[in-house]
Amino acid sequence: MKPIKDKSSSMLTNIGYLLAWLAAVLAAVSAVAGLLVPGLYLDSEGWVRQARAADFVTLIAVVPVLGICLLRGMTGKGRLIGLAALGYLVYTYAIFGFSVAINALTPVHFAVLGLSVWSVALYVVKLARDGEHSMVATRLPRRVTAIFLVAVAALFGVMWLSQIADVIVSGEPTAELAGLGLFTNPVYTLDLAFALPLLAVAGVLLIRGWWRAADLALVAVGWVALMGLGVLAIFGFDAAAGVPVPIAVAGVIGAITAAGTVLAILGLMPTRRGPAGAARRPLASALTPRSS
Repeated sequence: MKPIKDKSSSMLTNIGYLLAWLAAVLAAVSAVAGLLVPGLYLDSEGWVRQARAADFVTLIAVVPVLGICLLRGMTGKGRLIGLAALGYLVYTYAIFGFSVAINALTPVHFAVLGLSVWSVALYVVKLARDGEHSMVATRLPRRVTAIFLVAVAALFGVMWLSQIADVIVSGEPTAELAGLGLFTNPVYTLDLAFALPLLAVAGVLLIRGWWRAADLALVAVGWVALMGLGVLAIFGFDAAAGVPVPIAVAGVIGAITAAGTVLAILGLMPTRRGPAGAARRPLASALTPRSS
C-alpha cells in the first residue's frame, strides 16, 4: 500500500504546484492591468484605490514571494510561506470576485481565486498525510507568537463587530462604507468567518503544544505580514489622492505588519535542534482542556 500512498501524495504535490504557478502568473497579469489600464475598475473612487493598492502589493510582494517559493520547489519551510502567499491571493481575489464591479478582468479574478483555493487545499492535504515532524520546530518563539496571533484576532474581531453593531443600531452604513459605495464590507465576512478564527486557533494550538502548530503559525504570521502590507498600501494610495489617513490606525497596522514579518523571518531561520525536536502531540489532545 505504501507505493500507492506515495504515488497519490506525489500527484497532489504536482497538481498543487501547477495550480499555484497558474495563480501566480494570472495574479501578476491582473495586477499589472489593474495598475496600468485606465478605467479598468468601474467602482467608486475609494474602492478603486483599494483595488489598485491590492494590485500593487500583489505585484511587488506576493507574486515574488510565491514565485521564489515555487522556484525552490515549495518544499520545507518555503512551502509554508508559499501557503501564506496563496492565502493572500485567496482573500484578495475573494473580495475582487464578490465586491468589485464586473470588468474585463473579472474572469481572471475568478480564475486566480479558484486556482489559489484548490492549490491551498491540495497542499494542506499533503501536509496532513505526509508530515512526520514540525518543519519550524524551535526557532519560532512559541508564547510570543501565540499571543500575537490571538491578539490580532481579538483586535480586529472587536473592531469589526463594533462597526457592525453601530450599523445595526443606527440603521445606516458607516461613513467608510458610504464613501466606498458599499452596503456591507466583504472584509467583515472573510475575517469574522474564516481568517480571525484561524489565527486564534493557530495561537491556541501553539500554546497547547500541538506538534504541527508552529508550522500553522508560520503560515499565519506570514499571511498577517502580507495582509498588513496591503492595508498600508491602501493608506498610501489614499494619501496620494489627498484623502486623510488615520495616523494612529496606520501606526498600529504598521506595528502588526512589522511584528508578523519578524516572526516569519524567525520561523524561517535554521532550527537549533533537528526538526524532530517538536513533540508529536495529537490535535485532539491539544484541543482537550487540561485537568486542574
